[in-house]
Amino acid sequence: MEPFWNKTLTRDALLTIFIGTVLALSCFYGPTVHLPFLIGVLSGIGVGVLQPRKGWILAIELTMLVVGLYFLISDLRLISPFDADATRFTAFLQFIPIFAGSYLGAYIKRAF
Repeated sequence: MEPFWNKTLTRDALLTIFIGTVLALSCFYGPTVHLPFLIGVLSGIGVGVLQPRKGWILAIELTMLVVGLYFLISDLRLISPFDADATRFTAFLQFIPIFAGSYLGAYIKRAF
């Protein structure tokens, strides 16, 4: 039996940090909520395809990264958001497309 945390999960967790940074930045630069949610779904699908059995761990990491980076960027005022309300809305509701995409990606990987 292989250990729960292995090399591929470590590699994918490091890749998820990069994806989460891009996703958090898309929340700030997106003029509407559609682009960040699309990127969230696509990154969730990618996470589900990479780790079909353990994708939920990466989805939790991705969600925590997006919310954490939102607080970090907005509190330090590193980037001024295009629309502050839309940025807050997309950052806090990003878990829905991430987890839905992760489930869909895992289903696609297992089915095909």
